[in-house]
Amino acid sequence: MVESWESLVPINEGVRMLSSSSPPQSIFGSGHKPFRRLVAALVSALLAAGSLLLGAVPATAAGKGTQADPLKLDRGSQKVRFWLGSDGTPRYEVDYKGKHVIENSRLGLITVTTPDVIADRMDYTRGLKIVGDPNAGYRDHSGSWKDNFGSRSTVPDSYRELTVKLQAPDGFRFNIVFRAYDEGVAFKYVFPKSATVPKFKIGKEGSEFNLDRTANAYVSPNTSQQAAVVKKPVDQLNDKSATYARPMTVVGNGYAVGITEANQQDYARMMLKPVGATPGTTESGTLQSWLTENPVSVDRSSKDFASPWRTFVLGDNEGMVVERSHLIKTLSPAPDTVANPNYADTSWIQPGTVLRPMSLNTADCKNVIDAMVDRKIDYLGVDAGWYGKETLQDKNDTIKPEPGFDPKAIGDYAASKGKKVILYVNYRGLTSYYNSGKLDALFQQFSDWNIDGVKFGFVPVGSQATTKMVYDWVKIAAKHKLVVDIHDEMLPTGVERTYPNLLTMEGVRGDEESPSAAVDIRTLFTRGVNGAADHTWTYMSAKSSTSKSFRYAGAVAFYSPLQFLYWYDTPAQINNPAPELWDNLPTTWDYTKFLEAKNEEYATVARKSGSEVWIGSLSAVSRTANISLKNILSAGVKYRAAIFEKDPNADGVVKKEQVVDSSTVLKPVMTANSGYAVRLSPQ
Repeated sequence: MVESWESLVPINEGVRMLSSSSPPQSIFGSGHKPFRRLVAALVSALLAAGSLLLGAVPATAAGKGTQADPLKLDRGSQKVRFWLGSDGTPRYEVDYKGKHVIENSRLGLITVTTPDVIADRMDYTRGLKIVGDPNAGYRDHSGSWKDNFGSRSTVPDSYRELTVKLQAPDGFRFNIVFRAYDEGVAFKYVFPKSATVPKFKIGKEGSEFNLDRTANAYVSPNTSQQAAVVKKPVDQLNDKSATYARPMTVVGNGYAVGITEANQQDYARMMLKPVGATPGTTESGTLQSWLTENPVSVDRSSKDFASPWRTFVLGDNEGMVVERSHLIKTLSPAPDTVANPNYADTSWIQPGTVLRPMSLNTADCKNVIDAMVDRKIDYLGVDAGWYGKETLQDKNDTIKPEPGFDPKAIGDYAASKGKKVILYVNYRGLTSYYNSGKLDALFQQFSDWNIDGVKFGFVPVGSQATTKMVYDWVKIAAKHKLVVDIHDEMLPTGVERTYPNLLTMEGVRGDEESPSAAVDIRTLFTRGVNGAADHTWTYMSAKSSTSKSFRYAGAVAFYSPLQFLYWYDTPAQINNPAPELWDNLPTTWDYTKFLEAKNEEYATVARKSGSEVWIGSLSAVSRTANISLKNILSAGVKYRAAIFEKDPNADGVVKKEQVVDSSTVLKPVMTANSGYAVRLSPQ
């Protein structure tokens, strides 16, 4: 492991531990660094001895919380162990079905007062002790919640929890809370309400993830959420200059784990950074939580402050991990219906399919709406350009429609046809309106125009301040009953449970980036861990490198409550000889089950909607799929199977039908870069 956090990159300029004042001069003075370090060491020693007025806190019972006798948290296939090392370093490990998924790893954090002055950094990654009775920290919870906009409608919420209370030699206290679910494990840092040190800044987080060195990792190779996912042996995750986007999916012998974060609302986003050990050593393959944008300001003056959950979604394989992605939402709080009364009844929030107009004028938008009626598509998704070129600042000070584009006429026409409209707004316009206190008025204007949703474009991503700002935009949209789609780099972390009008986000290498079949399958098993992904599916477009059959089935395989279809196509260009699948496509589901899974090669997922079951199978290689219907269809019931597969004579989709039941095994012969989809309806 890294022995000194000082070897890592410098903390950002301007970071201070106490937001309103400098360290007390009586302690730190203004003299030379060696003297300051000596005084700091003496103060720590006195605090540890209980000589200052912090009050003595009883330590844990002898032997509890040591490596020989760790605190244990077990649930189902998951086992968590926590202990303090001989130097007071908090450490943990996670097992799944007896396999070490996260091996001996450090925890903790570093706060700062003066940037780049070592004596002013408070290192809470070592020298800690457990206070109080750790057995009092256990708690069990059993329940479920209803998700009307997810990949699973009834979501389990049952866990065993352990809260460990820690104290540093200087008296600083914080808690680490662990939870073990059937679907995985998570932990977070909690800073209890305090009048003594109400505000400080986290400069670095000491969370480490020491991975199984024999496994393979699938990860975006940089901090971009839209980069092509690559495969890397865990043992070679050792480049200290590298920084990887979350989530990362690690596939080992008999298990898979998705490493990510949940409930990131008031915190900088987490990235994953190797500690830089030599391959083949025990430290290789160790990653650390990395806050790249800014340190985090903590305010616990009026209530507890918590970090996001550092989350491990666990399963037998990569398909099961994505299947269990609902855990990310479960770790986020339910809507606050007092602060947001429109969340008390969410019937106004309608998921569905989306078609965008390629020409931004009123007449063409009405023509597209007519095509939506024929194709049973729910939303008109008006993209950038309706109020001018988005890169021009003067087009964002006051958003006014371009001549020939009448949003009120378009909204009214869509409503008359039973359809809805989403309008795009670039971050420049959103930020300008928000900072001037006029965003509420803008969204009221949208409502007056009979607009149903807003798509945020190129939002600022990553820092604590910008994250809070974007979610404020979502909350303001909810006041006016507008659904939201966030595009470009932002990634869902389950907060869409808290703000259910936030239906989907991009943060994915979708069809706009022309991914290969292998990259798309890697993306499904990686980005899919964090939930809804707006992939913007093309059909006729020659820009895409995947086949039409692959993309057609992809809209079933990838989950998103808003599915953009025919992304580059005008109604006149759409030539879909087998339109039934996309014409009737559900976008939220009662249940999801992966039937086949092998990263970068193939994926088959079954999703249930009411009495129907939909199957999407993607293949980057030539193979014969093996799709058993035994556990996904009701026994004794016959089903009409509408099957959509690659046209053997062209790049297209052909349809066939057969009658099946729960004893049927479908074995389509799939060529490389092809897709296979099935709609199963009870007869």
